[in-house]
Amino acid sequence: MNRFFAPIVTILVFAAAAIAQNQAQAAATAAASTDALTEARRAIEKGNAQWVEAWAKGDPSMIASLFAEDGVMLARNGKLIKGRQGILERQKTAMSGVEPGVKVTVTTVDVWLDGDTAYETGKYKYEYKEKGKPGVDEGRYVTMWKRQKDGSWKLVMDMGVPQD
Repeated sequence: MNRFFAPIVTILVFAAAAIAQNQAQAAATAAASTDALTEARRAIEKGNAQWVEAWAKGDPSMIASLFAEDGVMLARNGKLIKGRQGILERQKTAMSGVEPGVKVTVTTVDVWLDGDTAYETGKYKYEYKEKGKPGVDEGRYVTMWKRQKDGSWKLVMDMGVPQD
């Protein structure tokens, strides 16, 4: 009878060890995934803070520098602005149309991570004066951020979501 149970016990011990190893690997993978998402969120928060500061200072280059060289902005009017230089020119135009000291609020609602790509949804609000008259522009947005070769995160797509 011992000859019969000994192989079964050995198999059960190996099976239990394999299960424990798989659980440990799954836990390590989940922890690494959480760490990566936390890192991406921090980079996005830093980028959004720079966006807010850029508008407060009236510095379009601060916004353009958040984008990858081939980044794009999709304007609500259907216009597509391609590349960091194009985005810089668009921001210059936008900032020159309002008085200095625009107050911007950016609120991240959610972030999803897929490898080196982060997808963000959120809400924005611009409070400004144009020709002495106060104005407000607010809505929702979607962005896509990519981790660059140097480890930094850059915007590759920024889109205001139409209100309709």
